[in-house]
Amino acid sequence: MIRTHSSTTQITPPGPALEHVMHQGKVWNARQQPCKGAQALSSGYADLDKALPQGGWQPGQLCEMYPQGYGCGDMHILLPTLATLSQQSRWIMLVAPPAIPYSPALSMAGIDVSKLLMVHPKNHKEALWCVEEGLHSGHCSAVLGWLPETDSTAIRRLQLACESQQSLCWIWPSSTQQSNASAAPLRLQIRRESADQAALRFVKRRGLWPSEEFTLSLNSASLAAIPATIPSSTLR
Repeated sequence: MIRTHSSTTQITPPGPALEHVMHQGKVWNARQQPCKGAQALSSGYADLDKALPQGGWQPGQLCEMYPQGYGCGDMHILLPTLATLSQQSRWIMLVAPPAIPYSPALSMAGIDVSKLLMVHPKNHKEALWCVEEGLHSGHCSAVLGWLPETDSTAIRRLQLACESQQSLCWIWPSSTQQSNASAAPLRLQIRRESADQAALRFVKRRGLWPSEEFTLSLNSASLAAIPATIPSSTLR
């Protein structure tokens, strides 16, 4: 709160109600700029890098993915990044994917499939626990989780876990959560336009305003050797 008395301006700390809302991630704080010291990892797509804060996926930042239906290209745009990460000694963990990953397509994209760790939890509670523990462990360069029953408190916990080990994390919440507040620094909507194009829009970018919708060519990746004939979905 700001109070002005004649020529003196006093700034008082936020009250309990505002602190509670800020704790829930419902208020953007200017201090929540992307960490300048963290090395961003190029997505492999020039147009996507332009839309990402710091010019790439930044370790320690959770991203919520909202594809408009199955096979929208949401996994395709992560292939170059996963290919780069698979060169590390750490695991890439996939928790509760909706289908079985297609190994030949992943290998064609330059991903070392021996670095993939698949987890099939019994229920959503176990799935959430696996994602959080995978991030906390420090043994995963990235964690991908399909978590349709995730609430705002769980999202905040995952973001804190992501920050703790400076890992990368993408999750797929229920599409009904798009309109809810979230502590995730990035929230990305994806819509398929054609066989080789997808429309992307960041509805939240920490440190920046939401982006306008832009078209991304799914065959324009530069980091990994992704043939133009690669299947549109790496999950089947």
